[in-house]
Amino acid sequence: FHHPDQTMLYKTFGIALVLVTGCLLGQSQGKATLTKNGYDDFVVAISPDVPQDDTMIDSIKSMMRDMSRVLYTATRHRAHLRTVKILLPKTWKYPTDQTVSGESFQDAEFRIDIPNNAYGESPYTQQSTDCGVPGDFTHLTPSYVKDGLKYGDKGKTLLHEFAKLRWGVFEEHGYPGDDKFPLFYLKTVWTEAGQANTAEKNFCVNDDIVGYEQDIVTGGGCSHDTSGVPDGNCMFFATQDTKATSSIMSLPYISTNVNFCDDGGEEYLHDPDLPTKQNLFCNGQSTWSVISANDDFKNNNNPTNDTITNTDPRFIIIGGEEQVASIVMVMDVSKSMTPDFNDAEVDRLTAMKDAAKRWVKYDVPEGTKLGMLPFSTSTYMNDGFAMTDVTEAAKNNMIDKIDTLTVKGGTCIATGLYQAVVRPELLNNQEGNAILLITDGKQEGRCDNSYNQAKNLLVRKKVRLITIALGDAADAEIEDIAEATDGKSYFVQDNSGPGDFNDAFTGSTTFQPADTISNTDMTIYQHTWDYNKTNPNFSVLDFFDVDASIGKNLTFRLEIQNGNSNCKSPINITLIDPDVTGRYDYQFSCSKTNFGTYIQKFTDLAKEGRWQFMIKSVELFESITVHVTSRSRADNDEPIRTQCSIKTGQQALGEDVFLKLSAVADVKKGNTPVIGAKVMAYITRPNDNGELPPLELELLDNGSGADVIKNDGIYSRYFTKYTGTGRYSVKCQVIGDQDTQVNDGFIVSKDFEDTYAKAVPAQPGAPICCGSNALSPNSKLSNTGNFTRQSAGGSFQAKEGDLPKGDKFPPSRVTDLEVKNMCSEPTLSFVSPGDDFDSEDLVKSYTIKYSKYAGNLTKETFDDNTVEELSNDDLVGNVTLSPVKGGSTFSVHLNSTKFETGIVYFFRMKATDEAKNVSPLSNLASARCMPSAAGMVVFSPISLMLVLIYNLLSA
Repeated sequence: FHHPDQTMLYKTFGIALVLVTGCLLGQSQGKATLTKNGYDDFVVAISPDVPQDDTMIDSIKSMMRDMSRVLYTATRHRAHLRTVKILLPKTWKYPTDQTVSGESFQDAEFRIDIPNNAYGESPYTQQSTDCGVPGDFTHLTPSYVKDGLKYGDKGKTLLHEFAKLRWGVFEEHGYPGDDKFPLFYLKTVWTEAGQANTAEKNFCVNDDIVGYEQDIVTGGGCSHDTSGVPDGNCMFFATQDTKATSSIMSLPYISTNVNFCDDGGEEYLHDPDLPTKQNLFCNGQSTWSVISANDDFKNNNNPTNDTITNTDPRFIIIGGEEQVASIVMVMDVSKSMTPDFNDAEVDRLTAMKDAAKRWVKYDVPEGTKLGMLPFSTSTYMNDGFAMTDVTEAAKNNMIDKIDTLTVKGGTCIATGLYQAVVRPELLNNQEGNAILLITDGKQEGRCDNSYNQAKNLLVRKKVRLITIALGDAADAEIEDIAEATDGKSYFVQDNSGPGDFNDAFTGSTTFQPADTISNTDMTIYQHTWDYNKTNPNFSVLDFFDVDASIGKNLTFRLEIQNGNSNCKSPINITLIDPDVTGRYDYQFSCSKTNFGTYIQKFTDLAKEGRWQFMIKSVELFESITVHVTSRSRADNDEPIRTQCSIKTGQQALGEDVFLKLSAVADVKKGNTPVIGAKVMAYITRPNDNGELPPLELELLDNGSGADVIKNDGIYSRYFTKYTGTGRYSVKCQVIGDQDTQVNDGFIVSKDFEDTYAKAVPAQPGAPICCGSNALSPNSKLSNTGNFTRQSAGGSFQAKEGDLPKGDKFPPSRVTDLEVKNMCSEPTLSFVSPGDDFDSEDLVKSYTIKYSKYAGNLTKETFDDNTVEELSNDDLVGNVTLSPVKGGSTFSVHLNSTKFETGIVYFFRMKATDEAKNVSPLSNLASARCMPSAAGMVVFSPISLMLVLIYNLLSA
């Protein structure tokens, strides 16, 4: 039984999505623009999976007014919301104020969508661990928008998220049960009597906190662990008796709290030693320090303006059922598209025409407006066609026009882009819409328009550019324009088969009005076979899995690339269902009219399990591609889906700043995390010496390195193995098995749930999820069974100056160092970094130090020879401090005689690679053994009081 190996599987893709999250050496500032103290065009989008509820629009307006008011105060009168666009899904019927001009749900700042069960109804922002780098989006649920008061004042709760999204700051509070960012921690001071330790609440505020503790499982008082700190089930609820005025990133619901903490003085005091995300990821900087350095405010941008008396934004309703997707295909017909005029001697013109015809025939949704403009030295509208509603009748004329394209001359790419926007027959200077550019060359000669002119026009008219670069020689400028317009770029290698082109064309509709999850096709299998051109007998047996979340509209698609000629002999195709009781035999003869494409769609629900297929052919072909998709099994259930992407960042190495990239796969069932999957990224790299096998990179959801939160369904890893300048592209493959599960969120006690509802905090308090781990001991898990998903994910151009010479990348910072079981057998553990960031390659060594004094383990004191360093002699058992593979857990038992009972010890570490590159210092871990607590449960006085009150109420 044959199944493609990983190298063969990679041929499934070869397409790439451009970096749309930011510039190569920095992140984009965000969609909304801030000028003269006002943010314009801030987009709040509603998912098509949210049923229509007109009252939600008033709720959105109310909460955004509240946020704008608080934003103005918290930024010290430097910013407020001036215009907010509310984007309605195509499934809603509601009066709108203007047409869509480039806005989309996938690109909106605030997204109202079905819940992510790990977070319940709590708002959250998806972001990286890079300080000062904007987040991806903020997720809000319909229930939060309409109610949500259990989280406190909506304006301040939303500002708490906006600050993460826009300015790249982090929470300044802990989480119950979190090892890295605990809700309670031991504060150590030294007195004449020696070390004194108290359990403190982990909130960065500038005044005393008043409130109470409560066990979120039992609803009663909190228990304490052996170190004397409240255990992981203990939640703290601050009351309005707390009079703190900062920080909003800590306790946003406190009525007096309207400021960010600041390093500049005592008024909005920042504590850099608290174990919070802000301190860890921003190296102890206050939130206001990071915000002030943002482009919104640095160099005195948008200075204080005390004259603004009305901060209410103007609301613009857009979208709804009237949305229409408009796309212009700008197609290169220069001489380099033919074999006689390109170095690869490849017929790119025919490949482009065949792919475009297949796309129009089988994939462009009806109702889309489509136009075509060929270009070479000039543009040729007579050879193209004007904007036309896509219907079955119109498709034939479009295909005929594409089929008659011939080469003309040189290459003026910018002229083609410019004319597509301004010509009355095409976009006619309207805002929004998209251009799909297909080209293999570089702009040359005397062209009517420059790249800058084209880029400025597209940006001004909010036209997204989707580019398809054919071959390695295509101009790098096209990706820059795509990035400037928040578009996409794809790379199709020569002779890569029809599957690559199809993914690229399909990607052009990504930013068009979205459909519901249940009506979205999921790719469960895709593979291309390069046919042996000397052997006319082709046979393959393979399989694909139909899992429990899909089964509707199962579609088996086979495409043949054969030089646009008719088949002489039919291809035999057999499909066998999981029970081996259903066998489906088909014969297919390719022709110019079907474009070498065979589609078999099952109208009934497909059986769950492993399907087999066989293909036999006795004719020579260039390639054969199989693509299998399916939709949600039931309308009221969500399918497992994955999105693959590349995220950009930057790394300062000495005085230079270089490219820092990570591959990311978001694996969810609906919006709920899928954990324990095997996720691989396959990355193609440029190579001057011939074809280079794709790099295989396992992506991890372990909360270390490039990964932000463990068990949140987002798998990631840094990419460092560059082969030089040129185009890189990525695809992701996700495989689930019996150990793969859906993280359906936490469970609380029945009494607690009845009183306060599931979404803790039931009354204002620190969000329950997610600190460093989205999986709590009380989480509900469900098995996924076997499944596969594939996704084309991203490409980028590495240019001169982006990459360092030699080994300059250090190991990643360890952020999960912890020491446990101090009363029995102390255990030290962490996820190991790699030689380069979080790669699998071993580092050369770990340096782990400990002390009774946290001040001995700072950046300034860590390397002091007087600080105790762990050696192999300090370990128990037949183990050493020898490094383990990057991404795996390093764990050793320590000799307990090294540590005094009752004393808090602090631990910190760094890693060093072969080139002597050193990681940043890890998080500061602490641990102690309290003899009085060994084997006992210790209650604080306030916890005892709560137990008594709870028991009385329950009686």
